[in-house]
Amino acid sequence: MKGFWVAMKAEIRIVFLAAAWILGMQVNLASAIPVANKQGDYPVPPARQRGNRQVNWLVVDSDPKGLNCRMAQRFRSISVDGLDAPAELFEKNKHNVSQWPVVTVFRRGQRLEAVTGNNANQIMISDNQGKGWLPVSTQKGNCFVRANSRFIKPIRENPTTLKPLE
Repeated sequence: MKGFWVAMKAEIRIVFLAAAWILGMQVNLASAIPVANKQGDYPVPPARQRGNRQVNWLVVDSDPKGLNCRMAQRFRSISVDGLDAPAELFEKNKHNVSQWPVVTVFRRGQRLEAVTGNNANQIMISDNQGKGWLPVSTQKGNCFVRANSRFIKPIRENPTTLKPLE
């Protein structure tokens, strides 16, 4: 009978440690959600940084006209995460994205899917004022929305499937 209780204690310990590991992992993953700075801007990650990608976003823009999604004419035929994406697109502080043509408009409450790289990296570009822009997928291709908490917010997601948890 003593052997039975020793085995039971060992199993309980294993289950407890597994649960603690899973819960700890969820806490760590929850902290991976992008956090805006004091100006409301989500940080532009260093080029080719792996991990910490955020795919699911929610439009929170209060403008009744909606949130503009912009793309320069010369970049419209490319996929932002594709091998054919020109290096020029990712040059920091180069583009005046706020002056690019609006290709679509998103309404408050609409969910967006960010374009992310194949290496689990977050893709963002920095405009000529140092402000971040997030590429999102649309039926018309990719376009960029301003990466600021006044316009969008991240939606908690499953780190394995990248499906929204909310």
